[in-house]
Amino acid sequence: MNYDIIIPVAFRDYPFLKKVIYYIENFLDADHIYIITHYDMSCCLPSKVKKNKKCIILDENKIIPDLTSQKVYEYMLKYKFKSPRIGWFLQQFIKMGFALSNYCKNDYYLSWDADTIPLTHIDFFNKEGDPYFSMKYEHNQPYFDTIEKLLHITKINEHSYIAEHMMFNKRIMQEIITEINKNKKIKGETWFDKILYATDPNEESSFSEFETYGNYCFSNYPNLYNERQLPSFRCGGFIQGRFISNRILKNLGLYNLSTISFEIYHIPPFPWSLASWWYNKYTKYFKYKEYVIKKKFNITYYPNQ
Repeated sequence: MNYDIIIPVAFRDYPFLKKVIYYIENFLDADHIYIITHYDMSCCLPSKVKKNKKCIILDENKIIPDLTSQKVYEYMLKYKFKSPRIGWFLQQFIKMGFALSNYCKNDYYLSWDADTIPLTHIDFFNKEGDPYFSMKYEHNQPYFDTIEKLLHITKINEHSYIAEHMMFNKRIMQEIITEINKNKKIKGETWFDKILYATDPNEESSFSEFETYGNYCFSNYPNLYNERQLPSFRCGGFIQGRFISNRILKNLGLYNLSTISFEIYHIPPFPWSLASWWYNKYTKYFKYKEYVIKKKFNITYYPNQ
C-alpha cells in the first residue's frame, strides 16, 4: 500500500531532523516525505534535508486554504483561551487538513513526530492491506468532551490512539472534516474554528486529532483498522539527548524496540547534559541568529509550493 509521510516541524527540531530523516528512509516505505514548517524559517533546515529528493518542504501557512497561524491565533483570542498554544493546535489542524490539500495523492498518509526515530522496519498494513493503529494507555477527559460536541461520539475503546505516529485514511479524514462543518450547534467560520469553539479555553490540552480520528473510525469503520502495541520508548532524551550515537540506536533496535523519541526537555546525565544544554542554546540563539542574518540578506530557501 502506497503512502506519504508528513512531518510538521518546529524550529527547535531542525538540527535533529537530519537524523530522523536518515532513519525514516532506512526503515519506512513512504513515497514522499513532506516537511511542513514555517516558510521563512525553512532557510535554516539542514542542507541534507533540503537536498534530499524524497523530501518536499511545504509552507505550513499555505497548504490548506484559510488555515494559518495568524487565523488560529485570532480564533483563540476570540474564545479567550487561557494558554494560547497556537503551534500545538496548528500542527494538529495541519495533520487533519492535509487530506484536503493537493499534495495528498495517495489513499493514506502517515503523520510522524519530528522527535521520533524508527529503529526497525515497520509495516503499517497487514497482508490484506488493512492499516494498523498503534495503541497506548492514557486518558484525558477534555479530549472526549470536545469529540462528543463535534461528532456526537463518546469514548468506547479503553485504549488511547495517541502515539508518535498515525496512518490516516484520506477519505475518512475528509469525512470527519465534513461532519464537523455540518454541525450547526457549533459556531465557527471554518472546521478548525469550530474545533476551537468546541474546546474548553481553560484547559491546556483540550483537543486531540489522534483521539478524534481513532474514535471516529472505531465508531464508524470498526473493521477497517487493526490495533497493535508497538514497543516504543518516549524518554530517549535521558540516554544521551539528541546526540545519541548510531551504535546505541542500533543496539536498542536489536532489543525489539520499534521507535524511540527525544523530548528536547529531557536532560541526560553528565557529560551529555552539557551537550544537551548546548543544543538548546544553539537552537534558541545561534540557529535563530542564522535565520535573522539569512533573512536580512535575503538568503532564503523557498519550499516547494
